[in-house]
Amino acid sequence: MLLDNCSLDIAGVSIAPFVHSQAESDWIQARDAGVIPSSLFDLYLRANYLSFGSAPRFLRDDENVLFTYFALIVRSIKESLADADGQLPLFAEQENLTYDPIKRFKGEPWSPDADKKARKHFRDIVISLQAALDAMSDVVALLLTALVPGLTVGRAQFTSIENWLLNALPEMGFVVSPADHHLRNFHGALQPLVHPSGSDREWLPLMRLLRNKVAHLGQPLFREVGLPHATEERAYVFVPRQWPFLYERHFRFKGDPRSDPSRIPQMLRETLMHQDIISFAQGLRSKVRDVIGGGVAVLTRAYLDFADFEPNQAALAQLQANSKSYGFEYFAETQ
Repeated sequence: MLLDNCSLDIAGVSIAPFVHSQAESDWIQARDAGVIPSSLFDLYLRANYLSFGSAPRFLRDDENVLFTYFALIVRSIKESLADADGQLPLFAEQENLTYDPIKRFKGEPWSPDADKKARKHFRDIVISLQAALDAMSDVVALLLTALVPGLTVGRAQFTSIENWLLNALPEMGFVVSPADHHLRNFHGALQPLVHPSGSDREWLPLMRLLRNKVAHLGQPLFREVGLPHATEERAYVFVPRQWPFLYERHFRFKGDPRSDPSRIPQMLRETLMHQDIISFAQGLRSKVRDVIGGGVAVLTRAYLDFADFEPNQAALAQLQANSKSYGFEYFAETQ
């Protein structure tokens, strides 16, 4: 079917309502289930349920571009967090059905397809969580336009915020603009979450590595190591914290003088995460939710303070500059 085969002389359109007088059920469910942080739901309320025609002055333009885009990316944060949350129990279920010798010895159930299914769910979890962070960065670009280096509306990536958070902000002057005030609060809220110094240090670069590799190279990225518990009669799965992870480099044929089994424990400690993959996925979801919760709390206050400011022409110009259009119409039929 081609576009030209359809009637383009449209007299009426049937669409979902653009104007809302109350919170939508999916937002209420996400809030009540703890899928989204309370600050995101608060922003949704303060923005009048993202209802068409509710744009504050600073996000108002003649073609409804700024507020419409704002509504899309706020919804994207919610949907991405909901996607990750929905994948977690499915991932845990399949991961617990993967094969290991202990299950076979104890006669416990396992599925030959579980490993492949678990990898797909884990892939979707890291992709959705990174998408939630990237969507929030676009809200930052809209509200705190041109204040975070490398962050522009329509092409915002959380890596720009991550890099910016590495450095302390300069001392405040005698005159501080509202935008600078909120920028400083945003930095203070996110810096310890994004760059912690404890056992969870570098969690975000690791998640991004996993996301990037699985998106570019597919599921075989997720190489796993199953290890028996020291006291429980079960095995746990661990994944590497380095790229590439090639355990074959440690293989030795029988009689090879380089073989040294005593090296294995240290090698595993150096190359693997120190928590099993299910715990890691759950912790990752919680960490991203905390980052978004802390960041959006600051952004909501900025949204309210900026409401009556002049329209954000700089953000509109950035979004227009980052807009893309391509010449594709359809694939020609093969002969």
